[in-house]
Amino acid sequence: MPEKIITLYCFFDDLLKALGHQDDFQAQVSTAEIMTVAAVAVEFFTGNHQKSLDFLTSHHYIKAFSKSRFNRRLHRIPETLWQFSLALLAQIHKRTKTFIVDTFPVPVCRNIRIKRCKIYKGEEYRGYIASKKEYFYGLKVCLIVAASGCTVELVFAPGSTADIDILRSMDFELPGQSALIGDKGFLDRSLETDLKQDANIYLIVPRRSNMKEQLDDLVQWVAGSMRKRVETTFSQLAERLARSVHAVTARGFELKIFLTVLTYSLLG
Repeated sequence: MPEKIITLYCFFDDLLKALGHQDDFQAQVSTAEIMTVAAVAVEFFTGNHQKSLDFLTSHHYIKAFSKSRFNRRLHRIPETLWQFSLALLAQIHKRTKTFIVDTFPVPVCRNIRIKRCKIYKGEEYRGYIASKKEYFYGLKVCLIVAASGCTVELVFAPGSTADIDILRSMDFELPGQSALIGDKGFLDRSLETDLKQDANIYLIVPRRSNMKEQLDDLVQWVAGSMRKRVETTFSQLAERLARSVHAVTARGFELKIFLTVLTYSLLG
């Protein structure tokens, strides 16, 4: 645990220094420490900021700091800083040429409490989990993951959004001649053509049985093997986020999801 905490702090501290970020000279706790508290919360305390603060102060990692002051500092951190943190990791793992795309649901509340949910409103957040044959209310998270298991791109969408619609909204900042492997939910021949022509990215998705043009057997076998290698990434992230993600705002909810993905990519 100490090694992971130090790794998180060093990562954020180095990132902020590289970006030229400077804290107010009156600040008792640095921005890197604030980011570390939030990351430690999702890694070790199921997102509970108070428990993270208590642990880090009692073990003298940071100075004593109230939760209210922590929350104010946390929400003042620009979203771009969080995005840069993932982008930095992504650059390291984009040396590969093989990537996998998949989605998983993150409920914001139990179905029985949907009417009382204040974070999100609307039927677009009611999604369906086909494997479990059940509905959920919340977000769908779409990840592009390198063969190493590190996330290089993620997008949040309302739970009812189709996988292929989320994929179309992504930036596809992948190296040329990359293979992006997905399941049948990402089948779109026009998108395959556009990605190949515009970005030199090969979207590899299994064909439906009634389609004339099928994937080559070898390509299909390799794609299936690659998906199995990183299935643990998606399953472990989904398992972590299936627990209650406590938040009172949409931004807080999404930040905890983002940090869960980031810390998993950084620490494994």
